[in-house]
Amino acid sequence: MAEIVFGMAVPHSGMLGQAPEDWLKNGERDRNNPELWYRNRTWTYPELEAERRDEGFEALLTIEERTARAARCRAALDEMRAAYERAAPDVAIILGKDQKEIFTHMSPSIAIYSGEDVFNGPPQRSVYAPDHAVTHKAHPELATYLLETFERENFDLTDLMSWPDNVWMKPAAPIAPHAFSFVYRQIMGDNPPPHVPILMNCFYPPTQPPMSRCIEFGRTLRDAIKAWKSDARVAIIASGGLSHFVCDTEFDQRIMAMLRNYDYEGLANVDERSYQSGTSEIKLYVSVMMALQDTGAQMTLVDYVPCYRTAAGTGEGMGFMYWNANE
Repeated sequence: MAEIVFGMAVPHSGMLGQAPEDWLKNGERDRNNPELWYRNRTWTYPELEAERRDEGFEALLTIEERTARAARCRAALDEMRAAYERAAPDVAIILGKDQKEIFTHMSPSIAIYSGEDVFNGPPQRSVYAPDHAVTHKAHPELATYLLETFERENFDLTDLMSWPDNVWMKPAAPIAPHAFSFVYRQIMGDNPPPHVPILMNCFYPPTQPPMSRCIEFGRTLRDAIKAWKSDARVAIIASGGLSHFVCDTEFDQRIMAMLRNYDYEGLANVDERSYQSGTSEIKLYVSVMMALQDTGAQMTLVDYVPCYRTAAGTGEGMGFMYWNANE
């Protein structure tokens, strides 16, 4: 039977590829966003800045502070890549989302890619892709097995048989969404093993699966891999950040404690309004937790770096964590 040996949760923010001098440029998008999710409701930027005016974010926006935090993120990514390389998996399952990059006329709740090839390269930014086109091998056999298994367990899934054009690319091209490209580039060094991309719509209502359903998905995924008739060593990687696009360090610390303690009940009891916007990517983490719990692996928190870009505390909570069954 297959062996689950490694799990990871890693942010994929574009800020990780930007010079710290450019972080504040992202703040313009936040200032123009009429629905900034924070503490279970949406805020306009002026409302949010007034609400958080006493939290001292101005001091965290200096170039010195941004440079220091960018360096911590880079060091954490390097350590995450080293941990992945030590684990040396034969096969990977990558959990990510599509941010209306390929699904522009539909919104499947959960889709599994069953095609042969995954494409990456320009015009993706360098943090997500090399400067030339590359083709990575997927794992159609495992993907089909997972689709059949989930169907038997009463999950209604989308079988994504070929990669649609990514409309973020100009011109549009069938390049993987950035959640997956980031992992290929930053964690796998543009050399991923045969793998299965799983796209979960944690971002856009009304087809978002609730956290309780995501937990069940993780349990079924774990059991399916353990029953897979293969001697492969399998890694499961969740691509996504903690709180964003409004940083909430108190919330992030609470979530990370639940992840460390395999606290599924606690994660399910968090108000679903907390899992909105980018913060919804936390829902991807439960499959990693489920997969690694039986191995006895403990979560390694490499670093947690809240990265800010406005005086209202907008930005991204960068949490870098992994589970290695052999450490």
